[in-house]
Amino acid sequence: MYKASEIAKIIGSDAKYLVDPDATIRYLEMDTRKIVQPKETLYFALSGSMHDGHDFIKDAIESGIRNFVVSKVYLTDRQDLNFYIVDNTLIALQNLAAYHRQQFDFPILGITGSNGKTTIKEWLYQLINDRQVVKSPKSYNSQTGVPLSVWQIKEGDQLGIFEAGISRPHEMEALQKIIRPDIGIFTTLGDAHNEGFEDQATKLAEKLILFKDEKTIIFNADNIEVSNAIKHKFGDRNLLSWGKSADATLFQILDVITTSHDSRIDILFQEKLNTIHIPFTDVASIENALHCVAFLLLLGYNFESIETGMKRLQNIPMRLEMKNGIQGSILINDTYNADLQSFKIAIEFLSQQAGQREKMVILSDFMQTGLTPEQLNLQLANQIQNHQIQEVIAVGKGVAEISKFLGDKVQFQAYENTDQLLKEISTIDIYQKAILVKGARSFQLEKVIHALSDKGHTATLETDLQAVEHNLGVFSKHLKSETQIIVVIKASAYGSGSEELAKFLEFKKVPYLAVAFIDEGIQLRKSGIQIPIIILNPDRNGVLEMTKYNLEPEVYCLEQLEDITTFLSRETSSTLNIHIKMDTGMHRLGFSKDEILPMIQILSEYRSQLKVKSIFSHLSSSEDPDDDDFTHRQVVRLNEAYDRIAQGIGYKPMKHILNSAGIIRFPQYHFDMVRLGLGLYGIDSTGQFADKLEKVHTLKASIVQIKNVVKSEEVGYNRRGKLTEDSRIAVINMGYADGLMRIAGNGKFCVNIRGKEYPLIGNVCMDLSLVNIGNNTSIKIGDEVEIFGKSKPIEILADVCQTIPYEILCRISTRIKRLYTQG
Repeated sequence: MYKASEIAKIIGSDAKYLVDPDATIRYLEMDTRKIVQPKETLYFALSGSMHDGHDFIKDAIESGIRNFVVSKVYLTDRQDLNFYIVDNTLIALQNLAAYHRQQFDFPILGITGSNGKTTIKEWLYQLINDRQVVKSPKSYNSQTGVPLSVWQIKEGDQLGIFEAGISRPHEMEALQKIIRPDIGIFTTLGDAHNEGFEDQATKLAEKLILFKDEKTIIFNADNIEVSNAIKHKFGDRNLLSWGKSADATLFQILDVITTSHDSRIDILFQEKLNTIHIPFTDVASIENALHCVAFLLLLGYNFESIETGMKRLQNIPMRLEMKNGIQGSILINDTYNADLQSFKIAIEFLSQQAGQREKMVILSDFMQTGLTPEQLNLQLANQIQNHQIQEVIAVGKGVAEISKFLGDKVQFQAYENTDQLLKEISTIDIYQKAILVKGARSFQLEKVIHALSDKGHTATLETDLQAVEHNLGVFSKHLKSETQIIVVIKASAYGSGSEELAKFLEFKKVPYLAVAFIDEGIQLRKSGIQIPIIILNPDRNGVLEMTKYNLEPEVYCLEQLEDITTFLSRETSSTLNIHIKMDTGMHRLGFSKDEILPMIQILSEYRSQLKVKSIFSHLSSSEDPDDDDFTHRQVVRLNEAYDRIAQGIGYKPMKHILNSAGIIRFPQYHFDMVRLGLGLYGIDSTGQFADKLEKVHTLKASIVQIKNVVKSEEVGYNRRGKLTEDSRIAVINMGYADGLMRIAGNGKFCVNIRGKEYPLIGNVCMDLSLVNIGNNTSIKIGDEVEIFGKSKPIEILADVCQTIPYEILCRISTRIKRLYTQG
């Protein structure tokens, strides 16, 4: 808690614009939609690639905020507002967090590296039970995430665990000043964010800046590049390394034995043999666990207590997960930890996705908050009331007391434990509700998720909403500030699910959406989407529905325009926004130049009811350099048509012609708007942005049976699968009815199981496919099978199937479960 006058000194702002220097500041916020305690919140008007926080100051004032950090003067007649004027609002945020960190003197662990940061942090939080720990929520490791994480530090905390991630040079300098760690863990050095650095060595050197003032550094001695860099740069520090190498200074790994369900690790520590078991078998999890072992030994834990804790570890879903539930409900799964900051993130996501649905929260007791039970329940209740939650189910004796703070408008039920809730769960009304399940690991609320989940197909198409946001930012940075983005989510958002993605995009303040058909637009309106929606292929009989639901049709011919005006002549009070499409050479939909004059005459006659929002066209070969001359001719034709139409109707609508590939290759034609489709999902047909974008989709199946087949036998329909040796054949629950095309069979395509590639054998069947896993005996029934994803690009499957990624995504059956994740 700080006084407004203190804040001014800390961030270097003139106090002359403070009308209330004694105002109390407890909370920091950059998003006006997330305000809980407005009078005690300090709003930072950050400028990003997509939005400028200064544009939302009015919204912040209306929400009740009275304290603002700005870099632009904001004119207002209000006399009760505190303004801090600074050169850079992000630096001001970071300086405030750095000052707050300096007020506390207890050990801080800083974690960096390419992978494993969040897992190690969350596992340590589960393992450390003898002191109060404050940590980064979720994956808050960015230039804004780290300040918000450190701001959580409070009296009573005894250990801090914060992760730091960077994507370009010089970023770690700012994070180091904020975290100021005493102890460091370097996880791994991988390919993530390579595009932001000259080479791997440069990226490693930048990450090591976090350890600038640290006394102790933990790392894997077997990672030669990392090990050598740390020894060279920090040779005078307490370097605690572990690994198979005899040079490891803390402990040496003598043996790792994996079974189908766990790993036994023999460790030589202080000349004594110790053995631990962890419930994981993959290399990454083993390495993450050993980093945890090293830190726990540093804290003074013995191997007996470490072994006990390790056995209880569970694989951590790194992101919020949203899936379909029974009775038409949607479930948001955040059952791997319970702290106030992550609860705030989760309940915001619930509100974002709920639309018109009633909202329910199933909540367990929280651990290690540093607050009294009454203080904790009051803060939880404030969040619940702020987000207008209709129903709360409490699990645990502590959270049961929250009812006294909720008021009469919130339905409330309490259960002593999870088993009691599960016994009565069938009696709870969840029909069509949006449900957040949030709690501490010890309560095993994942059992509740399982009980409420739709029990259909277990194969899933995962959509990473954090990657969507990243890709949106990449394209936004490439545009002029005044150019708006139309996000195209036709064909159910290329298989992702248009309703869920539209809610996310609206929350991110995307200005326009586009879908193919009227019924898609109506579905979005019924789900609560309010931003403008363009209908790209409107039915000519759907004018009534478009006016009713405020949808904006693409208009591409005189006959269609006359159908619209016929309706408007009967419904004189109705109005309609439209988008005129010109045929500039693709010869698909669009007005010809000969139709411009009669089109202008109709538009002029119905000027009071028809508003042309944009004039646009579609490039035939935006990704093909061989067709660039034709692309330029298409743009010339659009410009000529635009000038004639704008002059004829007496105003200038917006203009656009570029799709994802065009945005990348033709920045001179960004105009007023661009249309972003496949690029949003991390697919770049030009090859120029491939290293900047993140894959959004992951298609997964699972193994339902494994058979031992001798070399003399054939496999599958028509005995097409031929073996060269005795092999194990895994049957996976995905076939051509799910979207896995038949052409992928017979060894042409490989799937990924436990990090290795295995070929499909025989023909792809309707509901199942067969995989030759050779003689691998570690693969088991139930193992996950990745068809495509972040490490296995969809383009590989598309090439094998002699098609394009668009078709692969659009073929994925609706019976495949859609799962949405957000960091």
